[in-house]
Amino acid sequence: MTAVTARPVPRITAFATAVLVFGAVNAPTVLYAGWRADLGFSATVQTLVYAMYVGGLIPGLLLTGRWLRRRGPRTLMVLAAAASVVAASALALAGGVGTLLGARFVQGLALGVVMTASSAALYGADPPRARSFTALLVTLTALVGACLGPVMAGVLADLSGGTALPMLAAAATVAAAVVLLLVHGRSPALPATPAPTGPSTGPLILGETEARTGIPDASAVPPPALEPVPALVPRPHLMISLTAGASWAMVGLYQSVGPGLIGSALGVESLAVLGGIVAAMLAVAGIVQVSARNVAVQRGRRLGLSALLVGICGFAAMLLTGQMWWALIAVMGAGVGHGFTFLSATQEIGESQRRHPLKAAASMSRYFTIAYLCLAAFTLLLGIVGDLWSMVPAAVTLLGILAAGCVAMLFSRNATASPRS
Repeated sequence: MTAVTARPVPRITAFATAVLVFGAVNAPTVLYAGWRADLGFSATVQTLVYAMYVGGLIPGLLLTGRWLRRRGPRTLMVLAAAASVVAASALALAGGVGTLLGARFVQGLALGVVMTASSAALYGADPPRARSFTALLVTLTALVGACLGPVMAGVLADLSGGTALPMLAAAATVAAAVVLLLVHGRSPALPATPAPTGPSTGPLILGETEARTGIPDASAVPPPALEPVPALVPRPHLMISLTAGASWAMVGLYQSVGPGLIGSALGVESLAVLGGIVAAMLAVAGIVQVSARNVAVQRGRRLGLSALLVGICGFAAMLLTGQMWWALIAVMGAGVGHGFTFLSATQEIGESQRRHPLKAAASMSRYFTIAYLCLAAFTLLLGIVGDLWSMVPAAVTLLGILAAGCVAMLFSRNATASPRS
């Protein structure tokens, strides 16, 4: 009798679910100022509400790898998306800071589960695709969702004059993702095919753990020897993670108090326009990541950190002068910088995993944890210093500290690999 394999989640279903959940989680980007005006809280509380999403995201990322071994990606995505619907609905009806904090934590936790589970589903989808193509899809889920969320929320907020309609719309879109998972959450069953036992010139054959979760394991058949050996040895894990964290800190600025700072500096009141500015920065980052996948790691890191410095200086100059052209420089610099920096750091952590496959899952979890902690810490510190001092001087000062960190990262170098390493 022919054995039948477990049916994977269709690629389009996993991709759409991740995009919609990302969009709902990023919809509040342009709504914080409205909640702050309605509920009367401080800049510290505003950044704390934003940071609570990161507080939920990190345990979601860390724990889902274990949960995937007991529950498949589809089940976890259904549960997480349903929780995201509840959280978005709570944000739409929020009458106090406690509701905002709790709902954002749930949104972050749900996003962490969906990020990990959808990545596993994309890597395990049938028919299999090249790992580089799948990695691109994983990247695009975050970028497309992060771009659509603020823009759509801004448009609906301008039309309705409040924060309820944008979040109700976000809840409705994620509810549609739950329906999609329930209706189109499994591929047709296919006969199991035995794995070849000898050398192969085809794609990498997944090991038992990776076929189920998308996380590499040591049982996978190694790729053909024809694959070129990377010329660089990755830097220490902490240094790689802090490099990614530097660019994510800038993203955190744009996603938290950034729209309010930009609106005040440029005299812009339309939330749709402010959401478009945030989306433009992330879109530039996405274009860079798509087009620069073959750029060498060291060169990508240098280009990224240099562009990030331009973006930091542009943002500070915009706050001090109120000139639109500085805002354009800031958006382009931050977008190009994040694209190159995050891409090169992720490539570098991937090479580290290739060299130490047994530590791959733990290494990736720590990598994202440190990067997102940098994002949360920078934005929360900005809110605290802004309340103690003033938002513009606080932003300029902390941007200067971030710029110094970028300069330090520019001098971190990879070791040269031996030809047969």
